[in-house]
Amino acid sequence: MADGVAFRVASPGDLAYLIYTSGSTGLPKGVRCHHEGARNTILDLNSQFGIGASDRVLALSSLSFDLSVYDVFGMLEAGGAVVVPKADSVSPPDPEKWLELVREDEVTIWNTVPRYLELLVSHCEQSGEKIPPCLRLIFMSGDFIPLTLPKRIRDACQNEDLRIISMGGATEAAIWSNIYEIGASLDGAWSSIPYGQAMM
Repeated sequence: MADGVAFRVASPGDLAYLIYTSGSTGLPKGVRCHHEGARNTILDLNSQFGIGASDRVLALSSLSFDLSVYDVFGMLEAGGAVVVPKADSVSPPDPEKWLELVREDEVTIWNTVPRYLELLVSHCEQSGEKIPPCLRLIFMSGDFIPLTLPKRIRDACQNEDLRIISMGGATEAAIWSNIYEIGASLDGAWSSIPYGQAMM
């Protein structure tokens, strides 16, 4: 109790956040996510990809979109940092400014919808600039990933060991529930990037 106000420690099953999504119906619905689900997703990803105190993510996703849950709490759990751009570089999108922030703040993780990354890559292709080697890990989710995008990303990036991860799943599953690492070469018979396998 502090200043006459009682505090209760949250339990894993308590509500962590409520987020609105259209899902597959196209009709907005409120989705309740509990602490345990979000925590499991975050711990799994941070463990799989060795995310720690030296990592930094560029927070481009709105706080009303569940990708931001990982940006904030994934980094806090790992002891990493969240690089928050000025609002005028996100709306309207300013990939030139994003590249500058990646370079200046040594961003190591990119976590957005494919379209935002495509804007960054297009900027690099047009300007002749490169994504610096500090960027080591890309998470893409929330929409279709064009088959040509992974190669364009690799061509635009100076890090030869860059890992590109396709992710998906229902908002109800606490951010993501499936994952697929996109290798340097794609099967020519594919019509889309595989949806992936269930997370642990």
